[in-house]
Amino acid sequence: MDLRSFRMRNTRTAVFGAVLGITGLGGMAARGQGLPACEAGSVQTACSRGNVVFSNPSGVFASGFWRTQAGIISDPFNPGFSSGNIAETSHSGHISQSGSFTVATLNGLETIAGLSASATCGVTAGATAGLSVTTDNGSNLTLNCPQFASQPVTPGTSTVTQSITFAAPVSSLKVTMMVSGANSGGTVTWTDMAGQLFLIPVYYFPHLAFGGGFQTTLTYVNYSTQAVSCQTKFLSDTGTPLMVPFAGGPVSNRTDDLPAGGTIHVQTQATDGLESGWAYAQCTGPIKTSLLYRLFSNGVAAGEAAVNAMAAPAREFVTFAEIHTGVAWANPSTTPATVTIRAMAAATGQSQGSATFNLPPNGHGAANMGPLLKLPDSFNGSIEITSNVPIVTLSLNAEAFPSFSSLPPGDLPDDTPLAGAH
Repeated sequence: MDLRSFRMRNTRTAVFGAVLGITGLGGMAARGQGLPACEAGSVQTACSRGNVVFSNPSGVFASGFWRTQAGIISDPFNPGFSSGNIAETSHSGHISQSGSFTVATLNGLETIAGLSASATCGVTAGATAGLSVTTDNGSNLTLNCPQFASQPVTPGTSTVTQSITFAAPVSSLKVTMMVSGANSGGTVTWTDMAGQLFLIPVYYFPHLAFGGGFQTTLTYVNYSTQAVSCQTKFLSDTGTPLMVPFAGGPVSNRTDDLPAGGTIHVQTQATDGLESGWAYAQCTGPIKTSLLYRLFSNGVAAGEAAVNAMAAPAREFVTFAEIHTGVAWANPSTTPATVTIRAMAAATGQSQGSATFNLPPNGHGAANMGPLLKLPDSFNGSIEITSNVPIVTLSLNAEAFPSFSSLPPGDLPDDTPLAGAH
């Protein structure tokens, strides 16, 4: 087959599957919609970090939520929290400070498997102090502040930490923390209380394609010292189970058990008709994972691109684009998303066209940018993708088809100012 003829006849659309309909399903509300990203140095009553939303802060969290850098742990799987500075020293009597907050996963796929808590504190002889943590799923833990030798003004402090794993993971959690101390002749000092959530990882694959000359290969690498099990679910454009052909037969979900240091690298089987969709994998521990898209011509591989999985949905994306650039998107949340894609000209930075459409829960779509945005053949620049609900996307460069390659994921922090919005 002449590859250039194939390229022009199909306008590369086959690489990215069918375009999702642009007529709407209505409804745009979502947990986390419009919330700012949790940031150190600011007081926020509700904010999102990675795949979770923190809200309903009370007590020390109401005035100190996310106030210190200790309150932000840059990890999409295990976001941190902090009361900020609550420094206090007492030489007599009983003192305490407490606070609570609620945390919930954004899309219902991730679950919270446990948490760690810490306090920076210290006591001298004749005093005791500690941190207690309770959750509304019946879990609790207690930390005792270390004892230091008596000092004339303020005793020393150090950070104590303890972790707990829940009997069953949860999708939402209320956490209450209290530091308290009593003394008779000694001194109690503490500065903050903080912690970290442990989320069960979910990996998102915004697009997969098989048949009609295309195959998709799953690659999972377990780099940890513990065995990991992953369940991967495949979904169609409408969010229904998608049967994907593997060597053992077509399945809409698969379970892979990876020993410590283990790897899987499995390709779909050839079929006549092209089908596409998306997928996500829930794993019992962190792994490295990617999808490989491969195009065959007369049984010989003619082009391929590998794309890393997304660890967290986002509401804003930006990437290079020309008319052949292929973009796929999927909505892993439980509510409809309103998505806008806008093309920005390289030379002027001005908008050259846009499209807005509704994306239902678990819905998926894909398109080449030229036909979708009605761009002239000469277009070269970038695209901005925005959504009121966190979604996942990927972009492929196909300007030299059948050679094609992945573009950077382009996800941005929520509420990043974009040129196309002005």
